Formats: sequence, structure tokens, C-alpha cells
Amino acid sequence: MSMKIQFRDFWGGYKAESNWFTEQLDKYGHTYVIVNDNPNVIIFSVFGNYQFQPKIKGCKNVYFTGENRRLVKDADLNLTFDNTSEHNNIRLPLWILYGYDKNMQLTKKNTNNFCCFVYSNNIQHRNNFCLKLSKYKNIYCGGRCLNNIGGRIKDKIEFQKQFKFCIAYENSLYPGYTTEKILEAYKSNCVPIYYGSTTVVDDFNPETFINAHDFESEEKLIEYIIKVDNDDSLYEKYLNKPIFSDKWLKIFNDPDEKYFKNICKEIIS
Repeated sequence: MSMKIQFRDFWGGYKAESNWFTEQLDKYGHTYVIVNDNPNVIIFSVFGNYQFQPKIKGCKNVYFTGENRRLVKDADLNLTFDNTSEHNNIRLPLWILYGYDKNMQLTKKNTNNFCCFVYSNNIQHRNNFCLKLSKYKNIYCGGRCLNNIGGRIKDKIEFQKQFKFCIAYENSLYPGYTTEKILEAYKSNCVPIYYGSTTVVDDFNPETFINAHDFESEEKLIEYIIKVDNDDSLYEKYLNKPIFSDKWLKIFNDPDEKYFKNICKEIIS
């Protein structure tokens, strides 16, 4: 019998019929249909009120957040950024949903363009850092925030490929809250300048990005970035290494794919 799955309270434009969850369920041979009424499984997120309401009985309630929100205690399954198994939680960081090559490495590129910054949401700590760093060299801002190129870019990855560095600052700070921002810098073959989760090294190889948390001040961070920008050998130390942490490489290279199969099993069972 097909499981009836309903998606609720996801972000605008989310495709209930085709998304990361349906791709995983298809991959591992689970039979289901997407419905609007009378579901067996409700997969809900944070863009609505269901997270705060009493959960519908007689079906499985699965909470997923791509935002910096904590788990929902009365959900049957939590898929969050939190690194805990309490309340049947599995850590599922948002970047996983954005697609990746498990063998990805940064490689040398033929450009002297310094750095880019592509954001739509005005976040004070992020904007302030960009403005401070831009006192050294111009930073090309292609999003809505601080735009200085005459309009918003159409393709973020292609735009970022022109630059050596990419500012990858999260909207907010929380251990484990690692989103697509650092991954999209890697996809653009830029060295990420990262600020956000203090446990980011659990996800990504610390030898492949500049971690703002390693510096006692923004001034020290900027001083180091300038040093790397002017020293090819130092810059190249970030290249030709796996971008993912050993933990995730082990998950990705598991021939039994236990991590992903387990998520599907927990959703359906």
C-alpha cells in the first residue's frame, strides 16, 4: 500500500511532488503518493503554524527545518541542525539538500578577482564584515544586499566562479547550523570565508576554508585574508583536498548508504 505524504509549511515555491525527500524515497524503493488531505505522513517545516499546533493523530509527523530553529518535541521525527538524538532527532543540515559531488575539491583558477558577496537578506554582522573587508579591495556584491554591480545576478554559482574568495556568512549563529552558503562557495571553486556554526569542521574540511571563528577579532581575520590573497603558495594550501569532513566522507562512501536509508525508513515506518 502506498503511503500518503503531505508537505506543509515549507518555503514559497517548494515542490511537493519533486524535492530531496521524494528523491530519496524513490531512490530506496519506497512507494508513496503526495496528497493534500488524509495523509499517513505529514512532513512540515517552519513557514506556518503547524509546528506550534497539536499534531494530527493517526499519522506520522516529521519536522524538517532549514532555518535556525530547534526541534519540535511532539513531532514523531525531527530532522534538524541539532546534533542530538533527543525526541527522535536526526541531524540533517540544509546543505545536503543542495546537491554535491562527494569528491569535490577546490582547484587553481586563472583569476585575480578578489572576492564576492551574494545575499538577499540584510544581516548586520555580515554586511559590516563585507564593508570592512572591502576597504582592502573592492568586493563584488551581486545580490540585493550592498549591490554594486548595477543589478542582481541571475546565476549565483556562475557569478562566484570569477573570484578567489567568497564570503559565506550564515544569517545567524548556532552550533550545527550549517547551510548551503559554504557549499555554494565550494561549488563556485572559491575559498570560503566562513562564519556561523562553531562546529562547521564537523561538516567541512578545515584545511579548505578560512574559518572566522579561528581569529580573535575581525581585524586579525582581515589581516590573514590579505596575507592569503598576496601569497600564492598560502592560497594553494586550500586547494586539491576533499572539502568534506572525514565524518561525512565516511557517510558518503558507505556502500550500504545507512544514513540516507535510515532517514527514509524513519519517515515511512
